[in-house]
Amino acid sequence: MGSRTRPLEIDWDLNLTQPATRLAHDYWRTHCREYGMPAYKDLPPSGMRGFIAHIGLVEVRGDETGKDYFIRLAGSRWEDVFGRIAGKHLHEFLSPQVEERWRALFDPVCERARPVCARAEISFEEKSWLNSEMFIAPLGDSANDVSMLFLCFTATKQRR
Repeated sequence: MGSRTRPLEIDWDLNLTQPATRLAHDYWRTHCREYGMPAYKDLPPSGMRGFIAHIGLVEVRGDETGKDYFIRLAGSRWEDVFGRIAGKHLHEFLSPQVEERWRALFDPVCERARPVCARAEISFEEKSWLNSEMFIAPLGDSANDVSMLFLCFTATKQRR
């Protein structure tokens, strides 16, 4: 999510193109409660077999005056790009500029309590340029209380 060439593409209509992000969206949607999002406890990993390597869980900490994001789980596809990030806050592994881009995705999902699709060109450390598509969705126990983010991250090498 640290692109230098193209801005983030934010898609609130959820026009997902990658198989893993589509599966994650369908899974999240089928577990939604009456207030529009599932709680963390509603998402058993056994239902994620086809896309679990792409899944990340991000705890939302803080309050309306300032949010902090803590990576609780990062699947192997995340680790392929970003290394071991589980158990870390964003500022512990991202540059300030890249952290700002991640927050530009996470903050609106928390504020609106609805999912989004995002696409971007990314580069991280020594990794080559990649195209990514992400499904980012809220988790919580009430309509406006987003306590965690459910993410599905895909990255493919860019064709030049």
